[in-house]
Amino acid sequence: MIEQYLERLFTWESLENTERGVEFELKNRLIEAEFEGVTTVKIDGEPVAAEDIALELSEDERYTADEITPENPLELDLAETVRVVLDRPRLRLGVHELELGLRVEGYGEVGFTTDDEVRAEDLVDVDPGEHTVAELRELIAVITEPKSLERLLDRERAGEDRKTAVEAIEERLKTSEPLAEDEMVRSEPTTKEGGGNLVNDLVVEVLESPQRVSVYLTVRTLGTGTPEEIAGRTVLPESTVRSTLEDFESEGIAERTEVGEYSVASPIKVLRKRQQDVWTVLRSTL
Repeated sequence: MIEQYLERLFTWESLENTERGVEFELKNRLIEAEFEGVTTVKIDGEPVAAEDIALELSEDERYTADEITPENPLELDLAETVRVVLDRPRLRLGVHELELGLRVEGYGEVGFTTDDEVRAEDLVDVDPGEHTVAELRELIAVITEPKSLERLLDRERAGEDRKTAVEAIEERLKTSEPLAEDEMVRSEPTTKEGGGNLVNDLVVEVLESPQRVSVYLTVRTLGTGTPEEIAGRTVLPESTVRSTLEDFESEGIAERTEVGEYSVASPIKVLRKRQQDVWTVLRSTL
């Protein structure tokens, strides 16, 4: 489905605090797409205003959410990455829910919800000596994690050791609190499932092309489906889906029922099948 495709855009463990606010990465892992707008960005249910959302493709190419429209779409090529920068208060340590809504050419408004964890190494890490006290006050006003403030305080004392700066950080520390266990979205990010992700990553490599991966994952999600049903849940035309399924069937990793529905083998079986094919080729050349 298109939502499943969109969720694969998100780069796990990319959520972090920076001097600019909160940032995460999107990477196109399946097929070229054209985004005609950013409709929603929420963190832990709190919406981020469009003027506070920026998308960076490089140091020289940056767009605000308002600048991405059907007339001026953002084209994301295969394997291309975009940095999403949110001008909002920094996040505390723990797991946070992220909701992203996009307007995709040909599909309208779609989106997904996922979660990611802010770790100690993801906290904002700046040298307070590079900021005036006034600038430092603005920065600490939106920092909610005590460990970030403690780090700033230690660096200020070891560096400039300005009385007004130290007092400002100490005052902010008095009102800051770490994210409580029951405030976290989940105790563990749902994207970490032991070896399952490794198997899926291997299958992506084995299937070789973005369209084959997209069709395979969609059929795995549905269980069974006709080419028309599967195409309706991907960004691919029905003709491409049909030919891909026929290829899968000839390769022995998909089966077609009498009513025209397809199912695909499990990731483990796909890997075993590819291993057997490699050995067959090797034997024939010896």
